[in-house]
Amino acid sequence: MAAPASSLAARRPAWVALPIIWTLIVLWLTLSPLDGIPPMPHWELLSFDSAAHAGVFLVLAVLYVFSARRQERFPRLRRRAFWHVFLGCTLLGVLIEVLQTQMDLGRMGEWSDVISDTLGTVAGLGLMRLVQRYWA
Repeated sequence: MAAPASSLAARRPAWVALPIIWTLIVLWLTLSPLDGIPPMPHWELLSFDSAAHAGVFLVLAVLYVFSARRQERFPRLRRRAFWHVFLGCTLLGVLIEVLQTQMDLGRMGEWSDVISDTLGTVAGLGLMRLVQRYWA
Protein backbone atom coordinates (compact mmCIF):
# COMPACT_ATOMS: atom_id res chain seq x y z
CA MET A 1 0.00 0.00 0.00
CA ALA A 2 1.37 3.39 -0.97
CA ALA A 3 2.00 5.98 1.72
CA PRO A 4 -0.40 8.92 1.77
CA ALA A 5 0.84 12.07 0.07
CA SER A 6 0.75 14.02 3.33
CA SER A 7 3.24 11.66 5.03
CA LEU A 8 5.58 11.89 2.02
CA ALA A 9 5.45 15.67 2.17
CA ALA A 10 6.22 15.55 5.88
CA ARG A 11 9.37 13.47 5.25
CA ARG A 12 10.59 15.64 2.36
CA PRO A 13 12.49 18.15 4.59
CA ALA A 14 14.56 15.26 5.95
CA TRP A 15 15.84 14.48 2.45
CA VAL A 16 16.88 18.10 2.08
CA ALA A 17 18.47 18.24 5.53
CA LEU A 18 20.65 15.13 5.17
CA PRO A 19 23.04 16.47 2.50
CA ILE A 20 23.19 19.87 4.20
CA ILE A 21 24.10 18.28 7.54
CA TRP A 22 26.72 16.10 5.82
CA THR A 23 28.18 19.19 4.09
CA LEU A 24 28.46 20.97 7.45
CA ILE A 25 30.23 17.93 8.93
CA VAL A 26 32.64 17.86 5.97
CA LEU A 27 33.37 21.58 6.36
CA TRP A 28 33.92 21.20 10.09
CA LEU A 29 36.29 18.25 9.62
CA THR A 30 38.26 19.81 6.77
CA LEU A 31 38.51 23.33 8.17
CA SER A 32 39.22 22.58 11.84
CA PRO A 33 42.79 23.10 13.10
CA LEU A 34 45.17 20.28 12.30
CA ASP A 35 46.30 19.80 15.91
CA GLY A 36 42.78 18.67 16.88
CA ILE A 37 42.78 15.74 14.46
CA PRO A 38 44.11 12.31 15.49
CA PRO A 39 47.00 10.93 13.43
CA MET A 40 45.98 9.03 10.32
CA PRO A 41 47.12 5.48 9.63
CA HIS A 42 49.71 4.98 6.91
CA TRP A 43 48.72 2.61 4.12
CA GLU A 44 51.23 1.31 1.63
CA LEU A 45 49.06 1.05 -1.48
CA LEU A 46 46.77 4.05 -1.11
CA SER A 47 47.01 7.03 1.16
CA PHE A 48 44.36 7.06 3.86
CA ASP A 49 43.80 10.77 3.23
CA SER A 50 42.94 10.21 -0.45
CA ALA A 51 40.61 7.33 0.37
CA ALA A 52 38.91 9.40 3.10
CA HIS A 53 38.39 12.34 0.71
CA ALA A 54 36.92 10.06 -1.95
CA GLY A 55 34.66 8.29 0.54
CA VAL A 56 33.35 11.51 2.06
CA PHE A 57 32.54 12.97 -1.36
CA LEU A 58 30.97 9.70 -2.53
CA VAL A 59 28.51 9.95 0.36
CA LEU A 60 28.01 13.66 -0.33
CA ALA A 61 27.18 13.04 -4.01
CA VAL A 62 24.76 10.21 -3.16
CA LEU A 63 22.91 12.35 -0.61
CA TYR A 64 22.69 15.37 -2.90
CA VAL A 65 21.48 13.40 -5.94
CA PHE A 66 18.89 11.59 -3.88
CA SER A 67 17.69 14.87 -2.36
CA ALA A 68 17.73 16.79 -5.65
CA ARG A 69 15.71 14.10 -7.40
CA ARG A 70 13.15 13.98 -4.55
CA GLN A 71 12.53 17.73 -4.32
CA GLU A 72 9.80 19.31 -6.44
CA ARG A 73 10.41 23.05 -6.05
CA PHE A 74 13.13 23.31 -8.73
CA PRO A 75 12.22 21.17 -11.78
CA ARG A 76 15.46 21.96 -13.64
CA LEU A 77 17.54 20.82 -10.67
CA ARG A 78 15.48 17.66 -10.52
CA ARG A 79 16.01 16.93 -14.24
CA ARG A 80 19.72 17.74 -14.25
CA ALA A 81 20.59 16.57 -10.74
CA PHE A 82 23.67 14.58 -11.75
CA TRP A 83 25.27 17.51 -13.55
CA HIS A 84 24.48 19.99 -10.77
CA VAL A 85 25.77 17.64 -8.08
CA PHE A 86 28.98 16.98 -10.01
CA LEU A 87 29.59 20.70 -10.43
CA GLY A 88 28.63 21.56 -6.83
CA CYS A 89 30.73 18.84 -5.21
CA THR A 90 33.74 19.63 -7.37
CA LEU A 91 33.50 23.33 -6.53
CA LEU A 92 33.10 22.48 -2.83
CA GLY A 93 36.29 20.42 -2.98
CA VAL A 94 38.17 23.30 -4.61
CA LEU A 95 36.74 25.79 -2.08
CA ILE A 96 37.86 23.63 0.84
CA GLU A 97 41.41 23.41 -0.49
CA VAL A 98 41.57 27.16 -1.16
CA LEU A 99 40.29 27.87 2.36
CA GLN A 100 42.83 25.47 3.85
CA THR A 101 45.57 27.38 2.03
CA GLN A 102 44.29 30.81 3.10
CA MET A 103 43.35 30.08 6.70
CA ASP A 104 46.04 29.62 9.34
CA LEU A 105 44.94 26.19 10.56
CA GLY A 106 48.12 24.20 10.11
CA ARG A 107 46.68 22.66 6.95
CA MET A 108 47.77 22.89 3.36
CA GLY A 109 45.48 22.84 0.36
CA GLU A 110 46.47 20.11 -2.09
CA TRP A 111 45.35 19.51 -5.66
CA SER A 112 45.55 15.76 -5.02
CA ASP A 113 42.73 16.21 -2.50
CA VAL A 114 40.61 17.93 -5.17
CA ILE A 115 41.27 14.99 -7.49
CA SER A 116 40.27 12.54 -4.73
CA ASP A 117 37.13 14.58 -4.00
CA THR A 118 36.20 14.58 -7.69
CA LEU A 119 36.83 10.83 -8.03
CA GLY A 120 34.62 10.21 -4.99
CA THR A 121 31.92 12.41 -6.51
CA VAL A 122 32.08 10.53 -9.81
CA ALA A 123 31.91 7.21 -7.95
CA GLY A 124 28.85 8.40 -6.01
CA LEU A 125 27.16 9.60 -9.18
CA GLY A 126 27.97 6.31 -10.90
CA LEU A 127 26.51 4.38 -7.99
CA MET A 128 23.34 6.45 -8.05
CA ARG A 129 23.03 5.95 -11.82
CA LEU A 130 23.37 2.17 -11.36
CA VAL A 131 20.65 1.98 -8.71
CA GLN A 132 18.48 4.74 -10.16
CA ARG A 133 15.63 2.42 -11.16
CA TYR A 134 15.17 1.43 -7.49
CA TRP A 135 14.74 4.96 -6.14
CA ALA A 136 13.70 7.20 -9.03
